[in-house]
Amino acid sequence: MSEGHSKKRWTVLAGALIVQVILGTVYAFSVFVKPLELEFGWGRTTTQWAFSFALMSFAMAMIPAGRLQDRIGPRKVASIGGLLLGLSFLLGSVLVAESRPWALYLTYGVLGGAGIGFAYVCPIASCMKWFPDKKGLVTGLSVAGFGAGALFFAGPASILILPQGTGAEAMGLSNVLLVALGITKGGGFGLGWKMFFVLHGVTSAAMVIFGASLLSNPPKGWKPDGWQANAPQSVNTVDTGWKDMLNTPLCCMLWITFIFGATSGLMAIGQWKPLMGSILNGKTFAPEWMGTFGRFVEPVGILAIFNALGRIFWGKVSDLIDRPRAMMIMFLAQGMAFMMLVTVESHFTIFLASAWVGLNFGGNFALFPSATADYFGTKNIGMNYGWIFTAYGVAGILGPVVGGVLFDATQSYVMAFVFAGILCFIAAGCSVVVWGLARARANARPLKAAIADINALKDLERLPEREAVQAPSLNREYAAEGS
Repeated sequence: MSEGHSKKRWTVLAGALIVQVILGTVYAFSVFVKPLELEFGWGRTTTQWAFSFALMSFAMAMIPAGRLQDRIGPRKVASIGGLLLGLSFLLGSVLVAESRPWALYLTYGVLGGAGIGFAYVCPIASCMKWFPDKKGLVTGLSVAGFGAGALFFAGPASILILPQGTGAEAMGLSNVLLVALGITKGGGFGLGWKMFFVLHGVTSAAMVIFGASLLSNPPKGWKPDGWQANAPQSVNTVDTGWKDMLNTPLCCMLWITFIFGATSGLMAIGQWKPLMGSILNGKTFAPEWMGTFGRFVEPVGILAIFNALGRIFWGKVSDLIDRPRAMMIMFLAQGMAFMMLVTVESHFTIFLASAWVGLNFGGNFALFPSATADYFGTKNIGMNYGWIFTAYGVAGILGPVVGGVLFDATQSYVMAFVFAGILCFIAAGCSVVVWGLARARANARPLKAAIADINALKDLERLPEREAVQAPSLNREYAAEGS
């Protein structure tokens, strides 16, 4: 590996992190809920549909985005995603009104979700191609920013989106910058939701396009010096097109496993804040001296931090023990954590539960793209993982809805978390099936190759016989021509 390429792949990773941090702000949708409800008198169901549309559009857009990324490269496609995301907020600032909640669904939901989907797949695909020797780890690193984006965004955004002040209270540029960096808490007033949408739209587009400018694919046939694809999950990998991939039992089982794992996580995370609020009775983890940075040590902040770390941790673990085994251990650990949540009471156990759940949920987004690359190759990883990721779109609907129904029916969080734990145990069982199918697929390839070689040898052995049979007829043809 040349020195230039060695530096280049780390630049690509830096660009991936920049893009993903901006995209990850989608998980901070809750900061928009109260201001919009107060402004327009909307109910919670009305606002939550915008988030559901965003998750659905996010997942569905990854399919065409992945195909386009495989054809024209990550830089252009990620830039398209940044433009769509920025445009969604700019249009929302103009179109959203009390009588037009559908405008929020179309702008933030459909258009913004599509922008995230277009940009999200590019850093993953690009980093996998640059780091074939560390697929799990680098995938975890490239999506860690997505898990952390909401953590850095939610605090400043919740202040900046407050209604505007008047006269001397109006927020100036220096105030905006200080609040955006998390240095000050502001003065009880902000920019208003319209100006905030404009600010966030411009910033999102600019930062995603900048990060995209650092993305690229390696030269054809390139690989790190001295690296051999000798890890168990990398043996006999053949680049597979999306149609052939969808026809395999292995793909179907990966998709089903992702649904169970992501549904359980989203069901729990969607209710994490009210659950922990009921346990703490309005108390806070953060000491007063931490100021605005106190959000990092609250239960939701802890969960977000470990959500990001979990993507790196489980990605590295899967490089060492292979993807299905890592999935099985992760889902079993998560299932047990959900089952024990009903007994959480002390601050220490709340901290531990928040960290544990975040760590394991984040692992989904490192293991499934890495597994897709292992089993179906990196050539078409953008398109292939786009199809696998539709499982997250299904989970994005099932998780919050089922969790909400169970809470409404019981007025308790116990059933929701017990059900989430059961789904995790099912996902762990599915991981065992994935492991078996992957081994069968790997063992079948050498057998098919050996059969093909034997048939080729038999053809060579029959060649003299064929020539002997064909010789008399050829002689007759030559004789006829001579006459």
